[in-house]
Amino acid sequence: MRWIRPPRLDLRARVVLFASAVAVCALLLLGLSLRALLANSLYDQRSREAVEEVQRLTSQAPATLAGTVGLTEREVQKTLVQDLTSPQGGGPPSFKAVIVRGAELSSESDDRFKVDLVPSTLVNKVFARSEIAYVYVDSPVGPGRMLVVGAPIRSDQADYESYFFYPLTFQEETLTRLTNFLVIVSVGLLAAVIVMAAILIGRVLRPVQRARDVAEEIAAGNLDARIPQITTHDDFGRLAESFNRMTDALAQKIGELENVSNLQARFVSDVSHELRTPLATVRMAADYIHAARANLPPDAQRAAVLLERELERFENLLEDLLEISRFDAGVVRLEPVEVDLGRLLDEVIDALDPIAHGRKVGVSLVVDTREGAPLVAADPRRLDRVFSNLVKNAIEHTTEGAVRVNAARRDEAVVIKVEDEGEGIPAEDLPHIFERFYRADAHRAKTTGGTGLGLAIALENVHLHGGSITVASEVGKGSVFTVVLPAVKSPSEPCPDEEEAAEPQPQPAAASGDGDSKSEAEVVLGG
Repeated sequence: MRWIRPPRLDLRARVVLFASAVAVCALLLLGLSLRALLANSLYDQRSREAVEEVQRLTSQAPATLAGTVGLTEREVQKTLVQDLTSPQGGGPPSFKAVIVRGAELSSESDDRFKVDLVPSTLVNKVFARSEIAYVYVDSPVGPGRMLVVGAPIRSDQADYESYFFYPLTFQEETLTRLTNFLVIVSVGLLAAVIVMAAILIGRVLRPVQRARDVAEEIAAGNLDARIPQITTHDDFGRLAESFNRMTDALAQKIGELENVSNLQARFVSDVSHELRTPLATVRMAADYIHAARANLPPDAQRAAVLLERELERFENLLEDLLEISRFDAGVVRLEPVEVDLGRLLDEVIDALDPIAHGRKVGVSLVVDTREGAPLVAADPRRLDRVFSNLVKNAIEHTTEGAVRVNAARRDEAVVIKVEDEGEGIPAEDLPHIFERFYRADAHRAKTTGGTGLGLAIALENVHLHGGSITVASEVGKGSVFTVVLPAVKSPSEPCPDEEEAAEPQPQPAAASGDGDSKSEAEVVLGG
């Protein structure tokens, strides 16, 4: 069974519930305290009156026993019961029944009350200590409780025990009325507390809610949002003023930063464009010197080679800066055409073959066509740059290992993976690997001639095509870059019914030799 998490209450509801809970607890404690005090008062008063009445009645019992000489034990007890239950002072007694107990027999004024109803603790106090005592027991004739008062009767003829049963109807009815009254009052007070708390807390929290709404608008990009001016001069009024001042300062700083960023982007773009003309002249001169280096002294030959290499690095950097400036300016426009990624990747790997041979790295390409050809609607020049960068990085970070490039169609997307067996990327560098000018290994980047912009440009190009690029790496085992692009259906791709009816055509054997030559093609390049 799945546990569904209840919705979280807002601040106002939580405060109202807390205030209500505090009010309920306070009312419960107050009600229980009042009930306990009244109960103690009523029961204490009843017990005192009962004890006084029992003392008065039992004090007259010896005189009654003096007139029972010659009677049997049963007759004596009957006489005592009759005497104790007879009206005293013009009114009937307040007890319900009385039991007179002797050494062997007992007599009661009411057959419903037996001596077995008397608790043994009360019997011990009356019989052993010869004192008047009382206890509360459940009523044998109805709901509620009764007060049982026991008193000894001593005379020269014999000793007896008497137990008087007093009803507690008045006390229990009074407590019941009080409980009902407290419940009604508590419910009414609780409702009033909830309503008042909701109103007061709503008024208190309304400025906070306004500040929250304004903060959400600012977070959404509306820097003109402000908290309405509050006429009060309390803490909330000062909070609103401080918040508005902070927002004004924040909007000003953001505007300044945007202006600086625009100036910087325009400066980079202008400088990059201005450098293209003198760079072309330098390139012509460098090519001429490099071509004629055989007739130069050895030092000049080395200088010509160095000039050629550094000029190429400078051209790559300039091209990367121009590309980044286009993305920043938002002037990049796609002219998508249908591109077969299998062919494009084959061309990319073929162009990087000299680098792979130089580093003794084997580069393999596997194109899985079981779910269809890996076709995408894209700008081939930009995708060529993306995968050239990824494959070149994989080659440069692998020494005498293998680089595997896999392309396959998966449902409505084409997935391309570039795997290498290089040194890997440390975990702390992975979150920053696509940042501009970020280099996980600055020393290696200097030796390989990287600009620190290749992965940033690749990310921008992939996003421009509506795709995604991710990286997974482990130090010492290599890295895996995964590019996912939206797929397009090939016009020549047969329908499922046509595929079932068509006879399989022979395919050229793949270099991998895995027996699935009908669905995959593999090209192995490099050392």
